[in-house]
Amino acid sequence: MNIKDNAQAHIKRRSPWHWPGFETIEEKASVGELSDKIGKNRVAKLDLADYTPAMKALHQILTGTLIYSTQRKKNLPPPTFTDSDLKEGLRRSWTAELIGHLLVKYESEWYADEALSKWNEIDDLFEEEKQQQKTLIEAGLDEWRITELYQRDIAMKKVDEAHEHVKKNWQLEKAQRIKPSLWWQQVAQAQAQAQTTSTEQSDANANTPKLSNLSTDGKAWFIHPVAMVDYFAGNNILFKKGDKDEIIREINIRLAGFGGNVPTDEFTERTENMIKQFQRDYMQVKETGVVDMNVIKAIDEFHEEYAISNTIWLQLKCRCSPKKCSGFGNGLGTNTSPERYNTYEFPSIHRSLLFGFSALIFYLSRQNVYKFREISSGYRCHSHKDGKTANHRGKALDIQFNKGTWAIGGLNKNNIAPLLYIRDNFFKTYLNAQDNWKEKNLFTTEPIGLDANDKPITGYTYSWIHMDVRSFEKQYLLDEYFCTDATTLNKEKLITLINK
Repeated sequence: MNIKDNAQAHIKRRSPWHWPGFETIEEKASVGELSDKIGKNRVAKLDLADYTPAMKALHQILTGTLIYSTQRKKNLPPPTFTDSDLKEGLRRSWTAELIGHLLVKYESEWYADEALSKWNEIDDLFEEEKQQQKTLIEAGLDEWRITELYQRDIAMKKVDEAHEHVKKNWQLEKAQRIKPSLWWQQVAQAQAQAQTTSTEQSDANANTPKLSNLSTDGKAWFIHPVAMVDYFAGNNILFKKGDKDEIIREINIRLAGFGGNVPTDEFTERTENMIKQFQRDYMQVKETGVVDMNVIKAIDEFHEEYAISNTIWLQLKCRCSPKKCSGFGNGLGTNTSPERYNTYEFPSIHRSLLFGFSALIFYLSRQNVYKFREISSGYRCHSHKDGKTANHRGKALDIQFNKGTWAIGGLNKNNIAPLLYIRDNFFKTYLNAQDNWKEKNLFTTEPIGLDANDKPITGYTYSWIHMDVRSFEKQYLLDEYFCTDATTLNKEKLITLINK
């Protein structure tokens, strides 16, 4: 081996801490510096370049996984590193796992000198924070045109009183909790003395192992224990292309809106592409196309976040008048083929159709122009005034939208362009829907348009988008794939099924 200086500069030494999937960070900022930077960042006064190493790592995780979450829905920039964003990140299991894989070296909270110098740095921040709050309050008073001096003085006095209370509690915190818990330095010194004695006594035995002591500067690698347990559990891939399982069928149903799929128990290429789209667009993680526990948890969380509301369930039910069915027909008709002429009243709405609708709502939430308004037509039984349409006996939805504050509706030629945009940029792009029934096993939308005189065309929509599963093959339109409420739609959580 070449041992000359810099002969192998491209080779890096690695320790057992360098596990795949983990990131090592040396945080050198003091407690006071961290508190100061986080405080400034909370009021958007800190540039990304001024973040500490730990803040940068957390920021990268949060912006990578929450970019389409709460901040994006409110049309705000990607999240900064704040307490609220961190809590939002920890709420999502896959984000929490990424945070748990950070191996951070920093000075222990159980280490400090007798004077508590590092903790005393925070004392000086109280006055700065108080002045920031007063500035914000004064701006608010100006906005509300509160100019009376006595009213403004009362507000400032309240700030002073609140900060005095906080400062008092902080002094008690240092005296009664922090100082009594400082054991690191004492133990490190005792270990150093024991090591010296042990070395002197074992000079005659070269095979005696050396003791591992705590660092004298109070710094150590801090590791999340659960993340380590998960790591050593080995390969956590649950399902991949080529596998076959009933849980795979549930995944194919529940993620049908991420590229389109049918309720098969096989992990096909369509399933793989669907998982990748879900990882990319919702989870915001690396696309692997395989199912692990993170994907399972994310699917469960997705359907909690984008659940079908009670209002929508009411809109899905048949509106026959007078009421001649329970909301989802009476099982009348003959279950025949082709589906275009099938007279059978399926027992409810197809699950894949509703999960596709949930994904549509998710994708719409990533922009602020086009919004879902209502389901104008869901189920139609034989007694419904428009009950002759076979699609609507459990296999179709008519969906209405807004463009900004404008409700797209009525017989209006101005509807056509935005409806075509929604169809092409959401249904076709993300749900892989076709605009005719040529191909099997795809979501389908009806043609959109008016005639040359701006009059309706038979079989065309002009103020809504029709979506159905009519092209699904017969084995994917069994009664068991239809649902009447949230319980029969969602069934058990995937995490529960996995753990059975």
